[in-house]
Amino acid sequence: MSEARERDREATKARLLQSVEALIREEGFGALGINALAKRAGTDKVLIYRYFGGLAGLLSAYAEEGDFWWHVDDILAEPLPGPDEADGLSRCLGVIFARHAAFLRAHAVALEVIAWEIAQRNELTEALESVRESRSQEMMRRLAARFDLDVREFLASVGPLFALLGAAANYLAARGRRLRIFNGIDLQSDEGWRTLERSAARMIAGVASGAFSTYSTQ
Repeated sequence: MSEARERDREATKARLLQSVEALIREEGFGALGINALAKRAGTDKVLIYRYFGGLAGLLSAYAEEGDFWWHVDDILAEPLPGPDEADGLSRCLGVIFARHAAFLRAHAVALEVIAWEIAQRNELTEALESVRESRSQEMMRRLAARFDLDVREFLASVGPLFALLGAAANYLAARGRRLRIFNGIDLQSDEGWRTLERSAARMIAGVASGAFSTYSTQ
């Protein structure tokens, strides 16, 4: 394949991946289809089959390459509290929660996925769920390594806590797209989310005083 044809191929694939996100953001999951995606990308639908093997392949590629969920390198970007700092682990987890919440609020497609997957299971929601879960697990493993902790023990202690906090952030961010106030918290304001982040940090610190106590002495 010539260099020019390869560039054209990659450009077309990129447009198709971008069309997935654009349609979800603007029209919702119900708009996803071979014809709509090809039209949005300005290309022939046969190329979806040629480059991705069909709609399922395109959606799986979007799950891996799209911007619907944070990347581990971004969520763990420095600066982060480390093992040599006082309460380093609990403070680090608090920062990660705040970054997770900030990502959600800035990514409409992520919120559309969260809202849609509760109501309907399909090829895309399953692919997105797989990617999201694998990144979350990778993030936890890297955190365990950062603090020189046993991975299995760390996942057993921290995993449930972050499942609760992450699910809360997911729900409240998705709810905040339509409804402003929840239990007195303004979900559409920065101050409202700072209040939630402070509460999450206190919860993490409370758990840290018990379940994480052995970590602080290592």
